[in-house]
Amino acid sequence: MTKFRNDAWTPSAIALAIGLCATSPALAQDAAPAAQTEDEIVIKGFRKSLSDSLDQKREETGVVDTILAEDVGKFPDSNLAESMQRIPGVALARGDGGEGKTIAVRGLGAQFTRVRLNGMQGSSGTNSSDIRAGFNTSRSFDFSVFASELFSQLTVRKTYSADIDEGSLGATVDLQTPRPLAYGQDFTFAASAQGTYDDLGGKVSPRVTGLISKKFLDGTFGVAASIAYTKRHTREEAWSAVEMYRGTQQGGFCSPVGYPTQNPGNNATIGTDALNCATGLPRLPGTAANNATYEAARSAFIYRSPRWLRSEQDYSRLGATVTLEAEPAEGTKFALDALYSRYDVTRTDYSFAANSFARGTNNHGQPITSVVEIAVNPLGSIDYGRFNGVDISNDTARREYTTTFRQVNATFSQELGKLTIDGYVGLSYSTMHNPVSTQISFFANDVTNFSYDFRGGGSVPVINWGFDTTNANNFLFAPNVAGGGVTIFRNLLNKGDNKEDTENLTTEFNATYALFDGLKVRAGVQYREANYEKYSRSRAGNVTTGALPAGTALSSVMMLIDDFGSSMPGNVGGSWLAPDYEAIDRLINFTNDVDGTYALAAIPVSDQLREAVTGAYGMVEFDTDALPVRLRGNIGVRYVHTRQSGRGSVAGVSSVLTREYDDWLPSATLTADITDKLILRLAAAKVMARPELNHILPAGVNIALNTRTISGPNFYLEPIRAKTVDASLEYYFGQRGLISIGGFYKDIDSYIQALSTSMPFNQTGLPLSLIAGSGWTGTDEFTVSTRQNTPGGPLKGIEVNLQTGFDFLGDAFRNFGMLANYTFVDSQITYCLRSSQACTGANTTVRDLVNLSKHTVGGTLYYEDDKFSVRGSATYRDKYLLSVPTSRIDTATVPGTVLNDVQGAKSTVFVDAVISYQVTPQISVRLEGQNLTNEAIEYYYDSVRQDPYYTGFTGRKFTAGVAFKF
Repeated sequence: MTKFRNDAWTPSAIALAIGLCATSPALAQDAAPAAQTEDEIVIKGFRKSLSDSLDQKREETGVVDTILAEDVGKFPDSNLAESMQRIPGVALARGDGGEGKTIAVRGLGAQFTRVRLNGMQGSSGTNSSDIRAGFNTSRSFDFSVFASELFSQLTVRKTYSADIDEGSLGATVDLQTPRPLAYGQDFTFAASAQGTYDDLGGKVSPRVTGLISKKFLDGTFGVAASIAYTKRHTREEAWSAVEMYRGTQQGGFCSPVGYPTQNPGNNATIGTDALNCATGLPRLPGTAANNATYEAARSAFIYRSPRWLRSEQDYSRLGATVTLEAEPAEGTKFALDALYSRYDVTRTDYSFAANSFARGTNNHGQPITSVVEIAVNPLGSIDYGRFNGVDISNDTARREYTTTFRQVNATFSQELGKLTIDGYVGLSYSTMHNPVSTQISFFANDVTNFSYDFRGGGSVPVINWGFDTTNANNFLFAPNVAGGGVTIFRNLLNKGDNKEDTENLTTEFNATYALFDGLKVRAGVQYREANYEKYSRSRAGNVTTGALPAGTALSSVMMLIDDFGSSMPGNVGGSWLAPDYEAIDRLINFTNDVDGTYALAAIPVSDQLREAVTGAYGMVEFDTDALPVRLRGNIGVRYVHTRQSGRGSVAGVSSVLTREYDDWLPSATLTADITDKLILRLAAAKVMARPELNHILPAGVNIALNTRTISGPNFYLEPIRAKTVDASLEYYFGQRGLISIGGFYKDIDSYIQALSTSMPFNQTGLPLSLIAGSGWTGTDEFTVSTRQNTPGGPLKGIEVNLQTGFDFLGDAFRNFGMLANYTFVDSQITYCLRSSQACTGANTTVRDLVNLSKHTVGGTLYYEDDKFSVRGSATYRDKYLLSVPTSRIDTATVPGTVLNDVQGAKSTVFVDAVISYQVTPQISVRLEGQNLTNEAIEYYYDSVRQDPYYTGFTGRKFTAGVAFKF
């Protein structure tokens, strides 16, 4: 496998180049002062950024939006994803702690958007907490890895031309680090320091940034370096239930005495007979009311694991850039860029869950549980339930991971009369290493009078655990008990380690020849190579722990989780004692990965994938005033040849596969400057997006024993291909005024969907050793998921954008202004329901595209003068789907049917504000507020029932800082 890695290239090399410099490019990217007439009003700061961005947008051929450095640095954002919310058509997905992680453009999620760093396609992988599952890997780009201060310009390209890298259906996002020759002054130095207060976590976190730039040789050579460091603590609290089941899904409930069909059947080992669900758990009396409640619960929908969750996250983020730029002669340009980022995360998730509803008879689960009383809503979901014989899982999960990104790239261009040549070479390396992924579980088994209650309204239930959750004597951490085909969990200690590496190489050469004024021919060739590797390992006997040393009091290895739910509406929280990670480790040394009881298995041979893309394009660019209106644009075609090869293994059996395919991607753009203020843009193209690299490994399997799910890759996935058409009408007025409306249509020829089917583990073809020690057997049902190409469908929408100053209201309002945008997107995607049948007829459903919000709205009101600036921003994102259909398959009531047709997210409104004051020409102070309304993130199951299964709060963030520039 080809490797480009250079371990000698460390962050210290960049640090030495930077020295002691510091600051945000947003505070330093000042253009050279223009000549000023007596009556001219000179704008600067945020207003100048808007004006310059509109100038760039106006001169673009396609539909392009740009944010310049002053704008990025002065928005109340932690990263670039949050800055992009005010661009029409861009919706933000937030991750742990409420920070922006990925974007969806025109309804198309992160996997459809390519991000280029200094002209090179980038990838940045991260992990995620248990509080809200999910992570980004291989091609997808996680913006939380990078500080916004590292970049001077952000560009979102929504239309396509032949000279732009393929791989995107939504947009191509270009991030540019500072270039020294772009600064107006020979020397620029700036620094800033901030402190951020998290009102939910109750801590203050530092953030420092810096930039230095210097020109030499009469402005023909320059060096720029920037650095940004953040150390932050965040807290997130949530109610969660993981999934929705039918009451019969895990084998039903314990039937009352004398019910015609006894459930569960007699089992002397655990004390199950006609009068007892299990030892110490008598069946309910066989009254008519109890029988009716039992029958109602069997057919109703119940939450799989009602639980409280608190996530504590500590992370540090270090980023640095160095750029050398030269223009030694007229028409000759050269630049060398280096970019480094390191994102270190330590996160501890505390969860307190009723787990019996997630377990079957073999694990002493739901069939041992009696239904005391329930209230079922008209749609069939249990809004209120009180139960006996419930096992409570008390978990502490620790995850530590580091994402490191390094890139170096060089560009050159040379004008040779009518001919201009340019070239590019770049190399990047991204790694996500998660060496610590540990879960420790204490148990409180056979609890009576457990209940959850939604009858008061809202999306967070009132939970009564049925016992004193702050008394350590009520918990167990002891050897599991097995017998009679049943395992009774009394402890759990899982450990894992996984790592993913992605290396990218890009080389290209382009030539442009001016045939005559207004007509150019441009052609180029490109070679890109991606090398992806991953491995994962766990502890042998992952669910068998043992016991604490004799005489250990549980109170000595537990810690108080207090005041849970303080951020949530209503009286829905409480406190509990949780396993103390460090205290338990001091006793049994479970963090020893090398040898002993808790050692991890040896690092396995990595699964690998190599993707080589060879491309070439040709296009004609035109710009003419010969007609009554100015016409400009391009027409061309791009050819790409993709070759993929890789190796993967399951249970020690390796598989090596290779494949190739070709794509021809024509594109055309026409822009008409109808007047000096009115512009019409038209564009059409054929586009494609390849599957995520980890989805097309030749082999490999992920097994989640707690949810009995199996997922694996599919090497033969085809790219998602589409045909697109765009039209936009833009009216410019004043220095910072724009009214635009645009329409777009995408005919998505094919889609990639995760499909599920349910089957006994012994029919999957996987060895039973993979579930050894888990309590599950070969006859237990598992939900098996894999990705397949499925029919696509149309996607269409409109974008409306308004930017204006209030100058037209008179001098008193000339410092005021607003930004507003609205996007509507509609899609009709055909999804398959089951992998075991042909994707036609009754085995299909038509839904919106996953991650698509039909309506998104953004708005900003601002005031800015020479000293004082204030802005308030609000963004609305409509509800959207997370998966179609969900992974859970009914195995009891109506076998083979999908229990929940969709998994979705509810709409959100986030409100932010920033105030700044220029104390002196060199010093400014700044105050920011994020998520001022403490907006919740809410997920639900099923389009009709809309059962709320996750509601999380991240709290408000307040930042105060000072900046200096010279």
